[in-house]
Amino acid sequence: MSKKIKDMKISKLQIGLIFFIISYLTNSNSKVYAQAATVISDTLKKNSINDKIGRKIVTDSLILYNDSLYGNLKLNFTEISKNNFQSYKRKYKTSCVLDSGQFISGSGLYVIQGCEEICETYLAERSTNRKMLMPSNYDAGILKMLLSPSCHQLVICSSYDGSDYGAYYEYRAEIFLFNVSTGIGLKGITPSLKYYTKDWSINDLTWVDENTIALELYNGTRTGNDENLKFRYFKSNLNAK
Repeated sequence: MSKKIKDMKISKLQIGLIFFIISYLTNSNSKVYAQAATVISDTLKKNSINDKIGRKIVTDSLILYNDSLYGNLKLNFTEISKNNFQSYKRKYKTSCVLDSGQFISGSGLYVIQGCEEICETYLAERSTNRKMLMPSNYDAGILKMLLSPSCHQLVICSSYDGSDYGAYYEYRAEIFLFNVSTGIGLKGITPSLKYYTKDWSINDLTWVDENTIALELYNGTRTGNDENLKFRYFKSNLNAK
C-alpha cells in the first residue's frame, strides 16, 4: 500500500472520529454547549464595551490644541554675532530644569518622546494618564523645547532644511509659544503665539531673557555636516506681553 493511500485512510479515520465526538457532545451535552455559548457571548460583549471605554479614555486623556488658538507672533530681528549667541546659550538658566528622568521640576510634568513613522513629543502629568501633544508639522518632530528663565513661558521650534521642503511641507521653520503656570499640571500649559516662515531654517535656539530669544539660522540647505553651513545669528523680542 502506498504512503499516499495510507495517509488518505488516516485522514478519513480522523474525520470520522471528529464527527463522532461532535455528535456525542451535541446529543449528550446540549446544556453544556448552551452555557458555553452564553459565556462566550457575554465575554465578547464585555470585551467590546471595555474596548470602547478604553478608546474613550485614550481620547479623553490626550490634549490637542487647534492652530487657531495661537495668536500670530511677530519677530523683529536684530543681527548678533556667533559669540553673542554662544554667550546667551551659556548663560541660559531656568528653575524648571528637565532632570535625568525627563521630569520638569516644580511642574508635576514630564516629557515623553517617541519615533515610529514620525517623531512625537508629549508633556504628561505625573498624577494622571493625561498628556498633551506638543505641536510640530515635521516628521522629524520638535527641534528644541525650552522653558523661559522664569518658567512662565515655553518655546518650541521645529524646522526642515532640505531644498525640497516645498514637496513635503508648507514652511521651512515654525515656532510655538505657550504660557505656563506651574503647579497645576497640564491646565497650566496654554497656547500663546505661533510663527511660520519660508525664508530660513533653524539650527538652534535659546532664551536671552524672559521675552527675548536668540536663533541660529541659515538660508541655504543642508549638504553634509554643519561645518559646510554658513549660519547667521539673530535675536528678537517675542511681543508676548
